[in-house]
Amino acid sequence: MPIQTDYHMHTPLCQHAVGPLEAYVERAIELGLREIGFSDHNPLPNGYGANVRMKESELDYYVQRVLDLRFQYRGKIEILLGLEMDFVEGLENYLAEQTTRYPFDYIIGAVHYLDSQCRLGAWSRDCPYPVDEQYARYFAGIRKLAQSGLCDIIAHFDVVKRSTRQPSERGLSEIPVTLAEIKRAGICMEINTSGYRHPELPEPQPYPTLPVVAEAIALSIPLVVNSDSHAPEQVGLAFSGVEGFLHRNNCRQLARFERRQRSFYTL
Repeated sequence: MPIQTDYHMHTPLCQHAVGPLEAYVERAIELGLREIGFSDHNPLPNGYGANVRMKESELDYYVQRVLDLRFQYRGKIEILLGLEMDFVEGLENYLAEQTTRYPFDYIIGAVHYLDSQCRLGAWSRDCPYPVDEQYARYFAGIRKLAQSGLCDIIAHFDVVKRSTRQPSERGLSEIPVTLAEIKRAGICMEINTSGYRHPELPEPQPYPTLPVVAEAIALSIPLVVNSDSHAPEQVGLAFSGVEGFLHRNNCRQLARFERRQRSFYTL
């Protein structure tokens, strides 16, 4: 059975996605997906990253908009309510209140910043930290996110590679340590296919890169495949190639979610 879900889709509310929500849904139906979810960038306090996320005043509207779409497309496709939650150390109580206030089906947890002031992009080419420290800070954030219990799915695991700065073996040693922490936390990880449309990468590849996906499979970390769509035509991007890789690596099930409860379907 092919990949059935795509849980990582954005909306224009985040200020860097385009297209009506209905167009994302129609594209998913065209591709034969059975279940999709919107997971736009969550609001953060104090103006953190205000140009790339919803405003606090828009969160109620976002939730209702997705729930209305669920009703509108009932019988054609299942539409889930998600959120891409930026993990910022020190804001755990804020994030916990935000993510439990609404009937979310899943929370995708992400680390986009390298310090607690939300000032340094994890993949910034202008990062003032040496590359190994850039990797260390990013993956330390992912481990803290996994330990926090705030999310169900870890987003774009190795997106720090988007900086194109090449770490040493010391920097790369952060990867197996972080995978082990995700395994201990018992949470899911996404295979995010947006890397196939990021021209700055040295070669088209998902987040995480496929050898890291193979490590996750060996650890029995639950997986989902997501497109991280910011435009309707990106829904389901490169899913067939990822599906072939999963089969070749004896991954025969993927996770699905409903009201923060995980189950599995056969791939």
